[in-house]
Amino acid sequence: MAQGKHIGKVVIQVRPEDETKSVVKLVAHARSMCDPRKSYVVTGGLGGFGLELAHWLVERGARNLVLTSRRGIRTGYQARRVKVWREMGVKVLSLTDDVGTKEGATCVVKKACELGPLGGIFHLAVVLKDGLFENQTIEAFQAVSKPKYHGTMYLDQLTRAKDVVKDLHWFVVFSSVSSGRGNAGQANYGFANSAMERICEERVKSGLPGVAIQWGAIGDVGLIQDTMGGSNETVIGGTLPQRMSSCLAVLDRFLSQAHPVMSSYVLASKITSKGDKGSGSDLVGAVAHILGVKDVSTINPDTTLADLGLDSLMGVEVRQTLERDFDIQMSMKDVRLLTVNKMQELTSGGSTKDADKTADKSKEVEIYIPEIGKHPLVHLNDVKNDQKPLFVIHNINGTVEPLRTLASNLTCPVFGLQYTVTSPKDSMQSLAASYVKCIRDVVPQGPYRLAGYSFGAGVAIEMALQLEKTNEVESLILLMVRTRMWRRAQFGTETGSPWSKDPGNRRLSQRASVPWPLSTPLLTRLRRPLTKQIQVTAGAIAEANPMLNKETIAAFITCFMALLRMGEEYKAAARLRGNIHLIRAKTVDEMGKSLGDDFSLREVCDGHVTLSWVDGDHESFLQNESAVEMANLITRTWSN
Repeated sequence: MAQGKHIGKVVIQVRPEDETKSVVKLVAHARSMCDPRKSYVVTGGLGGFGLELAHWLVERGARNLVLTSRRGIRTGYQARRVKVWREMGVKVLSLTDDVGTKEGATCVVKKACELGPLGGIFHLAVVLKDGLFENQTIEAFQAVSKPKYHGTMYLDQLTRAKDVVKDLHWFVVFSSVSSGRGNAGQANYGFANSAMERICEERVKSGLPGVAIQWGAIGDVGLIQDTMGGSNETVIGGTLPQRMSSCLAVLDRFLSQAHPVMSSYVLASKITSKGDKGSGSDLVGAVAHILGVKDVSTINPDTTLADLGLDSLMGVEVRQTLERDFDIQMSMKDVRLLTVNKMQELTSGGSTKDADKTADKSKEVEIYIPEIGKHPLVHLNDVKNDQKPLFVIHNINGTVEPLRTLASNLTCPVFGLQYTVTSPKDSMQSLAASYVKCIRDVVPQGPYRLAGYSFGAGVAIEMALQLEKTNEVESLILLMVRTRMWRRAQFGTETGSPWSKDPGNRRLSQRASVPWPLSTPLLTRLRRPLTKQIQVTAGAIAEANPMLNKETIAAFITCFMALLRMGEEYKAAARLRGNIHLIRAKTVDEMGKSLGDDFSLREVCDGHVTLSWVDGDHESFLQNESAVEMANLITRTWSN
């Protein structure tokens, strides 16, 4: 054939011709159209998605629009879009009635019917009150449920009337993938969306129009773009924002099907950083985006995420990003201590096989070993002025490191009292006396300002009792008291070991191979020599995690057990005469709940006990905005 020596042409028959079929079949897609005589309601119609949807309805023939928004027309863009539609001959009614109330929903439906028979309702109204479930409140659930759940319920009831339902062909509510697949920090939002979906299912069962669409992240406009400032390439929970043209195309298909609940989102391609860790830029960029930092170069590479404003919700998202995209397992405490330099080290590609094995072993032992301080008194901030200093006492770990953020927000000098290997180990009274001597080295004579964090609250109380003998206490501030030691000492009621009830301390004791049977009194166990057990435990931990030093581990466990024993043996000699300001975290464990709001302080204090609450839990309430609020509370204590 190539040489052209053949005769005639070559014809290939694919299949025999079917002479009985003379009609060519073409695939046709349904196109949703609006009846120009009818009216269409869009709740939340002045938002990003609402305006795009309203314009889409106009293009499909709608000539009567009712747009609701709690705040009405506020921007020039909103006013311009409404003006353009009116110039096209569209009747546009902008209402501020709240469809989350029966009166507001009734008013909206009534005014829509005055423009023309109600042809469709698109329910987009939304309120967000995100927060981890332990931080959620009844008010937060009600605020989110009002526009979504209650709004859908009232609109459903009103559109079941015979004079309304006969013309209605669309009843669409915008749900979210947080309902079907969950999203950290959005339990209330997921509940509200799920309730809307159930209403749509009941409508379809009754032969009425109804569809709930579980949207993923929306691109171009809307909440994601307004609140996160992200681009259309930003990965959010494993998905990419769906472009508006795609959303409207999908909506067109969903309006012509009969299923009550549909879902639409764009999956992001899997990040390949697990296999390619030559640079930490991807991880740093992802974390910076979560924190809202646009230019990573402006960040001090040694600043921790906690100091950059990481809250509990952001922390969960960072942790999920590390696990999902970079195969890095990390506790929340370690996430808060991450820096740019550490993130780049985590994703560096120069590690050897031995280093990889070491990393794998380190994951098996998740234990935080604070370094025991060399000096009992440390300056926690850079403030050097004439104001009277504040002396703060450590927690059960013996370190004052968790208090640095709080100290940085105070305008007075702050000194931290921390436990060392040479600190007294015999009694709480001896420990408090040694700390009193330390503060006298800075300020020879009181009155003094004292503050104690967690276990340190008990030490601060004993210090105050000793200083009250010479009237040298100006103020006593306690941050999250974690013990009942003085209550038992005063009233002789063995209420059980507060330390054994603390899950964190119980886990530490288990990791330290220290016997802790509940049937044996704790104090008896603590009095036994544990040198051998401590050395064996320290060796085992150091072998499992070579990054930890055996001597450091042994020193920490020894000091920890000494503090534990002193707390158990402590018996206060008298009642406090002065006042106490107790600052508590709003989120507490079962032990904290059992001690009452004031941790029983009013039973051991003859003065006034002032109680303040700060967002967060036992650890996080010392960070970020909570630390600022706490610093303001402390300052007001002195001004009063």
